[in-house]
Amino acid sequence: MSSVADAETLHILVGHSMMLRDRVPMRRVYVGNPAVLQSFTSGPEEIVLTAKMPGVSSLVVWDTAGRSTLYSVSCDVDPAELRASLAEAFPASEIRADGTEDRIVLRGTVPTPEVSDGAAKLASAYAKEIANSLRVVPVRGKQVQLKLRILEVDRTKLEQFGVNLSYGGRINASTSTTQFTNPLNLSFFDAKTGLAVQLQDLEQRQLVQILAEPTLTTLSGQPARFLSGGEFPFPVAQSTGVGPGSTAITIQFRSYGVKVDFTPTVNDDGSIRLKVAPEVSTLDYTNAVTISGFTIPALSTRRAESEVELKDGQSFVLSGLLDHRTTLLMAGVPGIGSIPILGQLFRSKNNTHTVVELVLMVQAMVVDPLAGPARGAAPQFAVPDLDEQKFDRKVNEESKSWIP
Repeated sequence: MSSVADAETLHILVGHSMMLRDRVPMRRVYVGNPAVLQSFTSGPEEIVLTAKMPGVSSLVVWDTAGRSTLYSVSCDVDPAELRASLAEAFPASEIRADGTEDRIVLRGTVPTPEVSDGAAKLASAYAKEIANSLRVVPVRGKQVQLKLRILEVDRTKLEQFGVNLSYGGRINASTSTTQFTNPLNLSFFDAKTGLAVQLQDLEQRQLVQILAEPTLTTLSGQPARFLSGGEFPFPVAQSTGVGPGSTAITIQFRSYGVKVDFTPTVNDDGSIRLKVAPEVSTLDYTNAVTISGFTIPALSTRRAESEVELKDGQSFVLSGLLDHRTTLLMAGVPGIGSIPILGQLFRSKNNTHTVVELVLMVQAMVVDPLAGPARGAAPQFAVPDLDEQKFDRKVNEESKSWIP
């Protein structure tokens, strides 16, 4: 008779059957746990075994030659449906599910502990006992580098008009209504009368100012922020709760300047979905308010939000944020400039139309900083190190010469 240690182990999935054959006709069959395992003798040399429920059962077979064979039959749960569910729920992970009696064993690697817990929770619907042997191996995420260029296109149109009068006879006299001279002014001079007239009618345009050129790098799906500016304090009244009308003043800070928030996401096809929100704000003391002796400036803000999809290395431009301001400055000669009609020659006008446009130029690239060499070259000093032996020997020799 065979011992339990020498028993041959058989595995059958619950609801499935297997055929057990022998070359010698069988005489008798014994099933230790009929609730788990069912046997059917289909012929003198074969037995059909069917797993009814998860568990373990012994099986003893006697043949006509007087020999007996002991089997240990393990009826395991069927993990086929669970494997399909795991592949559908976690396609980026390598999860293997195996059934051992009434227990599901999960093996493989997953990127995060959340995926491991989710797989175990899903497997609990197929078996009461779950052995979670999944290893958490973080996947190196993709990174996106964003090169920004924030520009202010000043479309300022400065119009100036003025008149200079001068007389070059016996008595020199001149008057001017312009605030400064310019070599581009138009001049007229009559040699007979000695009267000179100088007109200024100019139009000036300014160009582009680069506010910031940051380069930011962040993981896919993680936000990144950039601020070039500062913070200004403003008081906030809060109730102390001691009595009616009792308040306390606290100071809070609000940021201003050039600010950019962006969140990139690398798609499966390598394209980049980018959500970007630029903002440029300045302190505006023209619309400031005074509360309890505190002067709180307003904020002149221009902001935009956009979400686009780009290929790796492509760029896009966000523009159209305009700020219109008009300033009119009048100047004139006292007294004469107030005379009707004639006074027009002794007055000047400086009309400034300020149109400032905010332009954001963005280039997005997928980068992999870990793909380069693991260890870079060590930096070299501009001045080589001193030779300690030669230096110390020379110092010692000089010091001995001073000893009397």
